[in-house]
Amino acid sequence: MKEVLKIKDLEQVRLLSDPLKLKLVQAFAEGPKTTKAVARELGHSVTRLYRHVDALHDAGLIEIASEQQKRGAVERTFRAVAQRFEADHRLFGDDDGGAGANAARDVLRVVEGEILEALKADSARDEPQALMMRLRCKGSPERIARLRDSLQQWIETTYSEDEDTADCDAGQQEFGALIAFYPLREL
Repeated sequence: MKEVLKIKDLEQVRLLSDPLKLKLVQAFAEGPKTTKAVARELGHSVTRLYRHVDALHDAGLIEIASEQQKRGAVERTFRAVAQRFEADHRLFGDDDGGAGANAARDVLRVVEGEILEALKADSARDEPQALMMRLRCKGSPERIARLRDSLQQWIETTYSEDEDTADCDAGQQEFGALIAFYPLREL
């Protein structure tokens, strides 16, 4: 499995912007699993997941790790093709009739829903868990490059920490982050 897959196809972005398909990819990134095993983990029926798994496989986001005969049928074990997926920024340009901008909006809508749910849940807690902020900063090209490198290093450290993902249910929590670092135009 690769550490990072650079996505260069809007269809892959669209698939990963679907919350259920993203959960499937995350489950398969933890290690090779059958669709039946992932269905149990996620609390969904296996028949509901088959078409989603097929779409992810057809798009090259997951691959078959093994196949074996079971009672006259073939049982497939899948794994994600990478630990982390990064979209090529050129996908979101508007040279293709707005498809890239629409894909970016789809991703942002999903994240918006997750953030709003987290903030709503935090309003009922004494200790907030969600952190939301928007920053604007100015600096020399060297300072901006250092900030970008620091963000990239944090991302790589987050994904390379050697935690045992097999016991994900043993008191672990899942958090999300949206990181966008971009130049601002003068108004």
